[in-house]
Amino acid sequence: GAPQLLFYKRLNPASLFPPAYEICVYPLSYSLAQLHRLRWQIGGAGALLLLGGFVASHLVALRLSMPVKKLALDSEENRAQRQRAEAALATTAEELERSTRYSADASHQLKSPVTVFRIGLESLMAREGFKPEIYEELSALLHQTHRLTHVIDDLLLLSRMDAGHLEIAAKPVNLSQLVDEWLDDLGALPDSPDVNIEKEFPRGLFVTGEKRYTSLIVQNLLENARKYNRPGGRIRVSACGNGKDVVLTVGNTGRTIPPGENIFERFHHSSTPSAASGHGIGLNLARELARLHGGDLRLVRSEDDWTEFEVRFSAVDGVNGVA
Repeated sequence: GAPQLLFYKRLNPASLFPPAYEICVYPLSYSLAQLHRLRWQIGGAGALLLLGGFVASHLVALRLSMPVKKLALDSEENRAQRQRAEAALATTAEELERSTRYSADASHQLKSPVTVFRIGLESLMAREGFKPEIYEELSALLHQTHRLTHVIDDLLLLSRMDAGHLEIAAKPVNLSQLVDEWLDDLGALPDSPDVNIEKEFPRGLFVTGEKRYTSLIVQNLLENARKYNRPGGRIRVSACGNGKDVVLTVGNTGRTIPPGENIFERFHHSSTPSAASGHGIGLNLARELARLHGGDLRLVRSEDDWTEFEVRFSAVDGVNGVA
């Protein structure tokens, strides 16, 4: 049968009579049933707690793993974007290299026939017996060959700059002397307009750079000031040093530049073309050379019959005083 709990107690421990006992019997079926229910309750509660802990840990793990998954997705996306950017950069570099190579090759190929053409024109100019108008035509053609030669030289220089092959041998350059020499050369040109030249710069103003490239910057600015000027106009050239820099300013009267026009863009042509329009690389070349020298070239203003450019050079330490 069912287990029972038995208690007994002797009633006459010191008596001479036979021992008498009090016996109590308690059935354990109810207690065992309660214990069995308690075990099931504890087991069920433990299972629920275990399940709750598993669900909670799973939710926490999911929440904590979301940034990691997002980081992994972002990293993958960034890797793909980087690969696309690297591929586009490589393609651009190849196209730039091909374009630079083409410009250099084309310029070299053009130099020889232009030289032959110029020699032929000079030979014809040296002959006698032609009519005066023939000599004028030959002189105009000879001038165009020189101009074309300058364009070819500029293209070769630009191709070297684009390829990163142009290095500057920085030395002290007398900027004042360069400006004076170019102003004298421009005034001697037969087609130079009648303009008044104003100069305002100290003697012996030195900059750091390579003389031929510094001279090319000055040449481009002064030639533009002459070419786009008007009869009876003026050109003003000023320069000053402020310790670490030397600023050269070239201004001229004449046709102004429309607002928003990107005149420094390579092969740029004016939206209002004229007979004085150039080949569109002079200002671009001048600015690139100025930046290669550690300076810059910018358009200060162009309005009311006045256009002014400013180019900044690096001064030679200890040579120029503060203006």
